[in-house]
Amino acid sequence: MKFEFSLESVLKVREHEEKVQKQKLAEKLNKKKHLNALKEKLKRELESHINEDGNSTYENLHDLQRKQQYINDLHNKVKKVNSSLESVKKAVDQQRDKLADVHKKRHIMEKVKEGEREIFLEEMSKQQRKVMDEVATQTFSR
Repeated sequence: MKFEFSLESVLKVREHEEKVQKQKLAEKLNKKKHLNALKEKLKRELESHINEDGNSTYENLHDLQRKQQYINDLHNKVKKVNSSLESVKKAVDQQRDKLADVHKKRHIMEKVKEGEREIFLEEMSKQQRKVMDEVATQTFSR
């Protein structure tokens, strides 16, 4: 006789949910990594333009204003990336919480499965002892 878990379908659903939540977390972590890389790129670019200012000579006021506008735009881009990064960090934290919850639910189902397996094995052992006792009794009574 083979052990069959009565809630196997529920366990499979829990495992699938956990897999989906892991994928979502991976996507959000990837997005966070991308935003961090973008932020660092923008900061390096900003620093290079700020440091370049002292060495540059401008032919007219218009060039200086364009340069200053470009630096201001870089500052604004960094602020936007920081804002996006904060929201992504919150989303990552929320996704981790969801994953922990789903993992806990799956773990509970696995514990229930182990409990059922133990009960099944005990029942099989009892039936086997009963059969052996019966065989022993029939053999002794002859």
